[in-house]
Amino acid sequence: MDRNKLWESHRLILPEMRDKAIKCCGNCRFFVPVRGKEEIRYGCVVSLSVYGTLQKRTPKVMHVVEILRMVGREGLGKIMENGDAQAQACGLFRPGC
Repeated sequence: MDRNKLWESHRLILPEMRDKAIKCCGNCRFFVPVRGKEEIRYGCVVSLSVYGTLQKRTPKVMHVVEILRMVGREGLGKIMENGDAQAQACGLFRPGC
C-alpha cells in the first residue's frame, strides 16, 4: 500500500478535525485589510494583544501606521505573512461579523 496511488488519494477526516479543516482565515474576525499609502493587503491581527485578548473590537480596516506604532516593523511583517484568505484557520479562529 506504500506506493498505491489510488489508496493515497483517499483520506479519512475525523469529525472533530473536519470542523477545524473547513474554517479558513478569510472568515475570521482577526483577518482585516491593512491600508498602506498605495495598496491594501490583508493580515491577521490576532498577535496584537489588544485585539487577540478581545480588549478592543477589531476594526474594519487598519492603517499601517497604527500597526507600526504598536509593534514596529517586525510585528508588521508577522501580521502580513498571514495574509492568505484561503489558508486553514489557526486555533484562535473566531467567526467574523
